[in-house]
Order: sequence, then C-alpha cells, then structure tokens
Amino acid sequence: MTEVLTAPEHNRERRVILAKLGLDRYLENRTCVDLGDLPVHCELYPSSPKDPVILFIPGIGTYSEIYTEFLSRFSQQGYNLISVDLRGHGYSGGSRGEYTVEEVIEDLGLVLDYADENFAGPVIVFGCSIGARLGLALAEADQRVKALICHTLFISESPPDVMHSLGWNWLSISSMWMPSLKTDFRNFIDVNDLLENNPMGQYADKDDLMVWEYSVKTLNSVFSYPSNILKQSLNIPSMILVGEKDDVITPDYIGSLIKESKHPFDLKEIPGAAHMLPFDHIEECIIECNQWLDNAEF
Repeated sequence: MTEVLTAPEHNRERRVILAKLGLDRYLENRTCVDLGDLPVHCELYPSSPKDPVILFIPGIGTYSEIYTEFLSRFSQQGYNLISVDLRGHGYSGGSRGEYTVEEVIEDLGLVLDYADENFAGPVIVFGCSIGARLGLALAEADQRVKALICHTLFISESPPDVMHSLGWNWLSISSMWMPSLKTDFRNFIDVNDLLENNPMGQYADKDDLMVWEYSVKTLNSVFSYPSNILKQSLNIPSMILVGEKDDVITPDYIGSLIKESKHPFDLKEIPGAAHMLPFDHIEECIIECNQWLDNAEF
C-alpha cells in the first residue's frame, strides 16, 4: 500500500518553530509518501525521474523532517532524495524506539520498490551515523543498492575500543534476560554538546517526535548485527564521511576500519567538523558527496 500525502499536519507551536528557523521554505519542496501497513513514512525531494535516487537514513533518535535543509539542497544537485523515518520514529508507525535490523531491511525494501516504480536512476544509500550501519546492512542484503555513503561507520566485528566492546557485550547478555528494558541514549552521549551549534538543538527536548529511549533488544540488534566487509568486497563504490573532530566515532577508528576492511572505502574528512555534519556542515557535506558521486562508477 502506498499513500501520497501533502505533508504531516503541524500544530501551531511547530509551525512557529519551523518558520523561526527558516526551515519551512525547504519543506515546500517535499512530497510525503507512506508505504506499507505500518506505515513507513518517507519524505521525497524530487529532481528528475531519470536522475539517481539517494535513500537517506537518519541518525539515532531523529527523523526526516529535521534534515529538510540538507535534503532539499542536496536534491538540487540532480538527485531524487528519499528520506525514511525508521519504524518507531518520526511520522512512521511502530512502537517508539523499537526495531530490529532485519525489520529495517524489510522496511527499506519497500522504499527500494517505490524507487523502482517511480525513478529510472540508480539508488545510492546515504546512512547518517547509526543510519550508516543500517545502510551497510541494506547494501549487503539488497543488490539494488548501487553505491553507499556512510556518515561515520562501525561494525560489531571491530569495536572502536574496549569500552564499546564491553557495552556491546552487556547489551548482548541483557537482551536475553530483559529485551524490553529501555535505556536513554543521552546517558552515554552528550547530546547538549552535539546540538550546541544546531538551530534545532534548543527545541530538541520539546520535540515529541524525537526518540530518546531505546529497548535493549533494539540496541543489541544494531550493535551485534554481522557484516562481511572484513572478509569480502560488496563490489559497489563506497565512501565514509567523517568530521575531523568527531569524538563519537573518531577519524582514527574510521581509518583503522578502512585498513581492516576487504571492501574498499574512500575516506572524506571535513576539517574542523564534529559529529553533526548534515546539520552543522551542510554545504561541505553536499560538496564532498557530490564530487565523490561525480567520479563514482555505478
């Protein structure tokens, strides 16, 4: 089932915030599509039906609408941008903060079906932060993905450090005994620091579409899901984009992961940038991605 919508209805407070931040003008460029029975909510920023499709997967806790400036401006480079609200996020259905990687792959398959039906260009997956891990999982599962852009990346087979390894082991054990236990990821990540330069940051705590709490089952699914990139190539062009000062997933870890991987990744590092690239460094992100895509063969 596919339902084309004009846009989600906003209450007065949300309309005022979007207008105050100047984001409402970018939202004028989108079409909203709901897929499946859940449904899976997608936001489309169209170019030409013959142009490539970029399937954008948001980062932890977030959803498509707050990336509107990045998505709208990126689409103007000649791409059909389709951003997905993961199940349990944003305007999609499902229990808040609840999904497995297998469910996400199935949901994203509906988006690929929609792209097949409406566009002739190849599909590039762009995963943002935790969305990059989900994007890699999709690329490994579905051959319709012709290129992969990861804003940072991690895999369970190569933890960033001992603390991550211990944390992931704790999730694995806890998911067997108390899978429904919810944990607030703000206990582990300094969200205020990340959002310091983000215009949406001052409203994040008031945004009822943000997801702060995740079940142990969900987190374990993401952080334990296997990948084959240390053993073999995906045979698609792939790039990892990282900020020079990212302390969530550091450039040093990304460099080590690329060296370990049998699947080749190009590395693009944005000088002076931290973790929130699609919010704080929109122009640099678009330039780097656009230049890389111009030279990629897919």
